[in-house]
Amino acid sequence: MSSKRPSLSQSKQWVAWAEPSAPYKYLGIYEAIVADIAAGLLQPGDPMPPQRALAAALGVDLTTVTKAYGKARDEGIIETRTGSGTCIADAGFAPGPDTRKAEVIDLSKNSPPRPIGHDINMLIAREISRAFVGGGKASSFNYQETGGNLRHREAGAAWLSRRLASIEVEQVILTSGAQSALYALCHLLCRKSRYLAVGQFCYPGIHTIARQLDLQLVPIVMDEEGLLPESFEQACNERDIAALYVVPNIDNPTTATLTEARREQLAAIARKYSISLIEDDPYYETAAETKRPLADFAPELTWYIATLSKCATPALRLAYLVAPDVDGAHHIATTMQAMTMMVSPLLAELASQWIHNGQLEQMAHAIRDENLERLHLADQAFSGLSFKAPPQGSHIWLTLPMSWQALDFANQAERQNIKLLPASSFASDPGGEPKESVRISLGNAEDRSVLTEALWKLRAILDQSQPTYRAIV
Repeated sequence: MSSKRPSLSQSKQWVAWAEPSAPYKYLGIYEAIVADIAAGLLQPGDPMPPQRALAAALGVDLTTVTKAYGKARDEGIIETRTGSGTCIADAGFAPGPDTRKAEVIDLSKNSPPRPIGHDINMLIAREISRAFVGGGKASSFNYQETGGNLRHREAGAAWLSRRLASIEVEQVILTSGAQSALYALCHLLCRKSRYLAVGQFCYPGIHTIARQLDLQLVPIVMDEEGLLPESFEQACNERDIAALYVVPNIDNPTTATLTEARREQLAAIARKYSISLIEDDPYYETAAETKRPLADFAPELTWYIATLSKCATPALRLAYLVAPDVDGAHHIATTMQAMTMMVSPLLAELASQWIHNGQLEQMAHAIRDENLERLHLADQAFSGLSFKAPPQGSHIWLTLPMSWQALDFANQAERQNIKLLPASSFASDPGGEPKESVRISLGNAEDRSVLTEALWKLRAILDQSQPTYRAIV
């Protein structure tokens, strides 16, 4: 689907594009129309492409365009005229001051909160200054070996030694965030088999990787404690599974945390069928209780990822990847070299300083405390409703009342300038039974007052006696 905004055209026919940052494809089309009206590229009376033609031009299905046009029509942006089809409404679309400046509260991004009393901007500026003045060697600010220099890998190994029973510096690779590590791992591990086992609801980044690498996601049934071992074993019997992707603590999106017994079972099954384990553990540092990682139960099979995005800040774009052995580390470093060459030496130096001076641990504790305060706000707003909210987690998994559908609720929230993600954004089995749940991320709101306002708006939507549905013809 085209996401590039066109230049001003002399043609009266709209040059179709879609806003790439929109959470759904239909909203991307809608927002592109609004943006081009605001830019003067579309004027009252200008014709819009027929729906089928627009769907073909953007590479989306007809239903997506129908929803986009439906929203634009509901907002008075477009209209249908007898004999001339769909066009920009006579009044045009001139959002008033309140509409244009309405602050969107984005609860769709699972970012950590900024704890009260911790100015992350000032902290980064101060620590980078220290790194330049005397914190690190000159070699830290030049090209590095892929995977990081020895000093930075030693810092990573020291930080991870509290959670991993056995770790050697040679096994540690620095990557540009967890997503880069996941892409490289899927590329490396799924060469012989294209089957990747994942939870029936899983991190959207895995879906993106699967599409890029043409992988087949194999959904594993989940319950309140996470992945079901018997479902995993059944998948192993039915498919040539290359690897299992798992978030052991505070699963994204379901919030489930695997018990140690279940971790041991999953590791045993992986060993039985010689299946690699990709253990993505972003919430270890902020979890209320910590358990032994799968890497302890099957170290020879497990690739362990620890990002700093959830326990410090996404701005670092840094994660530590621990390979099962030194040979594995060399193989993944070769893959990473083709992707990103190296992580930023400056950010790696900053992270190493934070590990050595205790700043990273302090930030993780502050984020954990702030998460807890924000969870209290969610408890109050959604009292009486069914939702999962683990202590010190940064998101909740809300099951909607029976009268609601997740996508309709997300649409209603979007009308109130609140973004969140329905279960369909995470479903690894598109043909499976729909789950009427939504993930609400609590950390991305600027502060508690903004979050409180958003949560109570969502509650007010749910308290409607009858949901508002949009007809799709």
